[in-house]
Amino acid sequence: MPLSVVAALWAMASAATPQGAPRNQAVGTVASIDAQAGQLSLQTDQGATIAVSATDKTVILHLTPGLTDPSAAPKMAFSEIQQGDRVVAYYRGAPDLKIVQATTLAVRTKGDLADVAKKELEDWRRRGTVGIVTAIDAATKTITLKVGSRTVTVTPSDKTEYHRYSLDSAKPADAKPSSFAEIKMGDQAHVLGNRNPDGTSTTAEIIYAGAFRQLAATIVSVNAAAGEMQVKDLATKKPLTIKVDSSSTMKKLDPQTSAMLARRYGAGRGQGQPDAGTGGGGGQRGGGAGRGGGDIGQLLDRMPAVALADLKTGDAVMVSTTMGSDPSRVTVITLLAGVEPILTAAPNSTRDIMAGWNLGGAGGEGN
Repeated sequence: MPLSVVAALWAMASAATPQGAPRNQAVGTVASIDAQAGQLSLQTDQGATIAVSATDKTVILHLTPGLTDPSAAPKMAFSEIQQGDRVVAYYRGAPDLKIVQATTLAVRTKGDLADVAKKELEDWRRRGTVGIVTAIDAATKTITLKVGSRTVTVTPSDKTEYHRYSLDSAKPADAKPSSFAEIKMGDQAHVLGNRNPDGTSTTAEIIYAGAFRQLAATIVSVNAAAGEMQVKDLATKKPLTIKVDSSSTMKKLDPQTSAMLARRYGAGRGQGQPDAGTGGGGGQRGGGAGRGGGDIGQLLDRMPAVALADLKTGDAVMVSTTMGSDPSRVTVITLLAGVEPILTAAPNSTRDIMAGWNLGGAGGEGN
């Protein structure tokens, strides 16, 4: 669930709670519900399980998407709450109770969450920018991103939200609150904000930043049952275990597209320019101006998916992964197979291709 949705849920539920009601609260997802008994099991965001009961005096509010006035939130019946709904439960008593009686339940249904997530994804695609941090100016509090072959200046404000990705996850839900000071050179950043007409600058509303690996490798072995593979990093020549989970995105280039990208990135390299070519998503005008145009992220998204079991020993892959708490074991964020022609023509193009492509989070892809 996007962090902005969680924040809105908390704020609206707090504002909607009747005067004099207790401030102790639990936020989480409904794991199970017994409508007849008026009880539900709430899996909190901290990993605890709380038994929540409701009485005929419990106020149950439906926080519908787009609602800006909490006092206008419609009421709903306990029987309408379903497994998977998000709930803020207000109750009397100590904050660490495992069994509570709710005075107020603020509910956002699974359907609500799907609608919100869809709108957020559309917003990130429309106003998002993805790039690599190449400069940080602490005095002016601006950041410069490399977005494909272009540079974009990011200007935060006092209201900008900062989040830092986990070492083991590219999911926004796993990111921690952060600050401008924690952004580092070389970070991959997702920025949501309005761009100027020529796309050279953006005013940041939300910034997700973190360190990720982009590497080219050859597959040594595949263990589909365990959801992992052993590879050899072509740059370091060292072995690496790469895990694949349900959030990993894996695509395979067809021969024609692979040859086209090899020509594009190889041509840029031959002219003494960076291997950026058309570079990653994020800017709506897709970096590679003058060399075919188009957004490489959108191109890769259109490629067919490939399963771990379809990969074979000796295959070459480009991979974007987490840094990993254990650097020898990382998780796939995005993987691209069928890249042999690209690596032959432009062996240093991996970072430029993978860094801007669909990080799988931050409210969606960059663009």
